[in-house]
Amino acid sequence: MLAELGHFALLLMVVTGIGQAVLFSPLWLRSSLRMFSPQKAPATPVGSPDFPDDDRDGHADGAFAPIVAKPANLFLLPIAILLLGLLAEGALLNAFIVSDFTLPVVTDVSHSSTPLLYRIGAAFTPDGGAILLWLVALSLVNLLLAVQLRKSASLDADRFARNALSILGMLIAVLGVVTLIDADPFLRVTVVPLDGRGMNPQNQDLLKVLREPFLYLGLAGLAGIFALTLAALLDNRIDRQFAETMRSWTIASWVCLGTAIAINAYRSYSEQAWGGWWYWNTSENSLLLPWLLATALLHCRAVLEKTETLRSWTAFLGITTLAVGWFGVYLTRSDLFAPLPETQILPIDSNGLLIGFCVVFAAAYYLFWRSVDQMGEGRCFEVISRESAMFLNSVMLALIAAVVLIGTIYPLVLQWITGEPITVGAPFYVEVLVPIVLPLMFLMAFAPALRWRQDELWMIGRRMKLAAILSLITVLFVSIRFIDLSPAPLIGIGLAGWILTASLSDLWARLWRHPEHGESKYRNLQLLGPRYVSMTLAHIGLAVLIAGGSASSIWEEQVVVSARAGQSIQAGPYNLQYEGVSLLAGENYATRQATFILYRHSQPVTELFPEIRYYPIRGVETREADIWHGRDGDLHVSIGDRDDDGGRVVTVHYLPMMPWVWGGMLLMLIGGCFSILTRVILRLKKPGVSTS
Repeated sequence: MLAELGHFALLLMVVTGIGQAVLFSPLWLRSSLRMFSPQKAPATPVGSPDFPDDDRDGHADGAFAPIVAKPANLFLLPIAILLLGLLAEGALLNAFIVSDFTLPVVTDVSHSSTPLLYRIGAAFTPDGGAILLWLVALSLVNLLLAVQLRKSASLDADRFARNALSILGMLIAVLGVVTLIDADPFLRVTVVPLDGRGMNPQNQDLLKVLREPFLYLGLAGLAGIFALTLAALLDNRIDRQFAETMRSWTIASWVCLGTAIAINAYRSYSEQAWGGWWYWNTSENSLLLPWLLATALLHCRAVLEKTETLRSWTAFLGITTLAVGWFGVYLTRSDLFAPLPETQILPIDSNGLLIGFCVVFAAAYYLFWRSVDQMGEGRCFEVISRESAMFLNSVMLALIAAVVLIGTIYPLVLQWITGEPITVGAPFYVEVLVPIVLPLMFLMAFAPALRWRQDELWMIGRRMKLAAILSLITVLFVSIRFIDLSPAPLIGIGLAGWILTASLSDLWARLWRHPEHGESKYRNLQLLGPRYVSMTLAHIGLAVLIAGGSASSIWEEQVVVSARAGQSIQAGPYNLQYEGVSLLAGENYATRQATFILYRHSQPVTELFPEIRYYPIRGVETREADIWHGRDGDLHVSIGDRDDDGGRVVTVHYLPMMPWVWGGMLLMLIGGCFSILTRVILRLKKPGVSTS
């Protein structure tokens, strides 16, 4: 019965979304009222203070102004949609928790022996569950956007708010219809199986459970940006106020997508026995694409807010960021790129998701095309300026996204033409992206030190000389110390040093040497503002990530031995003593668990327990590595089958400075969270205060 209630709630979400799209739009409401309402003179004279000529709908007669929704009523439909979404999601989660195998979606990806946490995570795995989670996240964004826009004081701002909510209602309706057409999660079967097929062992992972909410929250935030952009295009108001309104959504979406990428990278690193953390497959690329464009939008939005330039480029990115995110969901949810995890493939393609994508974004780009000629760029800026650097950075990020998209869909296109399947791997991306990434990293260090509107070359050289000297010293030291080093990692370390030293030297100058900030470094730190601090943290985090990735690729050590009980294995500064294998039983699997004692300088540090798990429900065997995160680097240990000589195959990877990769990702996310939290705190303490 609860599943039927959830199905009914999903249907009501579609109806309510359509109602919000129609009722909140001044354009659609105006035409419908003119068609069905009788024409009569207003009770209040036109032009009086209580009934101005230009009413809230923008028409002169004012006859229908009392009917239009007021800002106080903007909450009713968003609250109803969110409650319906939570009810539908709760019904689906309950079906997985109680193992209701009358629902095929539960039978396909779950089993009664699956642990409770992973049964909950399995609700987000199939297409219907994933898009329903996206709908719930979109409903939350819908309500939060209504709360943000509740203080619309002017007539134009009220119309802008209702337009944005109308577009969000349309997106909710489209995704709801897609869910019902492509993968209705609440359909029942008459013949109930005794049990389910079981969860894919690769998805039985806590990180997989955590990744999905962050991914779809990020996509829902991009939908909020999309709605704000289209509403601004309708009103021809791509201006500073629009950029300020969009700021929190841009940062929040960037943080959520970045968190999903970090979780996915660490999951690949910990699950796969060979220790890689990025494989350029369809699933990972579909995460990377919207994050890259969100990063470009983050910079262009700042330029728009500061100088009211790059209006058309910012609007284009506001639409395209959601477009690539939506298309990425379609790629991972369709069977175009086989083989995919079988828990993500339906008997038919995700046709509804593709049709919805085409309809929504064809209309969006048509509106952009009609409006782009009306957007003036305001005052121009010089070639040597911060605007130019940030614009070039955003263009390069867009080019990187284009290359990743081409590399992702190229195998499909070639298969259509030749009939032969191919794969595109890391060598393609490295060769094509390096010429774009290098100047991007180089310009990234310059942008914070440049002045708005116009700057001078000699002044830039003066400000950047310390960073240039320190980065050059770093490159020379590494190249002399490791004379046989290949150029690619050396360039990566040099760019990491360049970005890091540029960020720190600019921070030093602002804290201690800036004439406008006085002599107190504590007062100067307050005057920097959360925007500058968050940007600096993100840039430093990227530098740390690049340095860690380059160093780990240079000094990585791999040891593969056939080990017997009591044998020692040396890897880097660590020594592993193999103690043997034990047969153990898990909740829904059997495991062969090896025991290793880890020593450093003859002192015991910890024990590591890599495993080989067998899942009898699926008949699948997986290898679970164990990782030690030390101050020198990561030690990645996995085991295999017995060798011909009777020993156990043991693979050990020593990855120095690999913790820098995870620390860099975390630092970037902290920078984004810092900006959001400080903005919220300042708004709560002093409403209306600037959070620059």
